[in-house]
Amino acid sequence: MVHSYATAYGGAGFAISYALAVELFRILDGCLNRYHEFYGSDSKIQGCMSEIGVPLTKELGFHQMDIRGHPYGLLASHPVAPLVSLHHLDDVQPIFPSQTSMESLKRLISGYKADPGRTLQHNFCYDLRRNWSVSVSWGYTVMLYPSLVTAKQLETALQTFQTWGSRQGGPFTFNIRTVSYDHCERPLVYLLDRVEKVGRAETLTTYHRYLPWSSNRECGHCNCTSALAVEFFNVSASKFSPDLWNKAPRRQCCEIINGSEGVDSVVQVQIRDCMRFESVTPP
Repeated sequence: MVHSYATAYGGAGFAISYALAVELFRILDGCLNRYHEFYGSDSKIQGCMSEIGVPLTKELGFHQMDIRGHPYGLLASHPVAPLVSLHHLDDVQPIFPSQTSMESLKRLISGYKADPGRTLQHNFCYDLRRNWSVSVSWGYTVMLYPSLVTAKQLETALQTFQTWGSRQGGPFTFNIRTVSYDHCERPLVYLLDRVEKVGRAETLTTYHRYLPWSSNRECGHCNCTSALAVEFFNVSASKFSPDLWNKAPRRQCCEIINGSEGVDSVVQVQIRDCMRFESVTPP
């Protein structure tokens, strides 16, 4: 075993506080010699931290991305944590299909420039009249399910990728769910089209349906006719306050503004703070 869960290893990086850096400076030369056989500088630094008595705190915004295939499912279910890093982007398929890796990264950064704290933040809400579940990964994608899906399922990553070394379907060190063969359980996928700043404190992001992943659908036992008519999602949100990360983490809420029984080619969604006692609970 080369790595351990007590070590922040790889190109995703790790952060050290100023106070810890001062302590490390005092013993660094000696402990680097003591741990010279360790693999990489990250393992050596972890050995030094062990001598000081400071354990690793796992920050979910660092993404080592030790996967193969398409990272869509992983990025579309980002944890409630700020996005810090993405590693191994040259070893997975481009974040946005039909674009190069560099073009994909530039598109993702366009949203990051507009609202860094909100990038990839995951929200979901329901349209109870049309039995829809809507999952928003801000600045990246929207998924529309033509059925009511539980919050536990929506927050779990769809397996669009394989393991790093063996390129198999598992195991992983995080929860996954397989892509269903049932069309009623598979989402229609919308990808970021453009980002607009609205005034000084709001943003409007537009997501266009990606046909190769969402076309030629048969509704089967669920009524997905109205869902198939949706071409765009417009998502409005206030700029994410960095002070929110100083509080206990909580996913924000969202609501569908133009929910109706009719057919809409554009669906309006608003992301907002959750009200007191509000929860995402389908009937």
